[in-house]
Amino acid sequence: MWTPVDRALVGHYGCGQALSDDQYRLLEPLIPSAESGGRPRTTDLRRLLDGLFYLVRTGCQWRHLPPPPAFPP
Repeated sequence: MWTPVDRALVGHYGCGQALSDDQYRLLEPLIPSAESGGRPRTTDLRRLLDGLFYLVRTGCQWRHLPPPPAFPP
C-alpha cells in the first residue's frame, strides 16, 4: 500500500527517487553561486540535479526525460 512517505521517495515524476533533503544539503555547498551582475537564476537546481540523476540511473536519452514540470526544460 502506498503511503505519503513512499510517495515522497518516488518523487513528482513517478520514476526513480528524487533527492532527499539530507542528500541535497550535502550537495548544495558544491554548487557554485550565481555570478553577481548577471541575470538571476530561473532554474531550480535541485530539480536539475534530480533530472541528471534520473538520466544516469535509468540510462534514458535526454529526449525521453519526463517533460516539465517534472524536470526543468
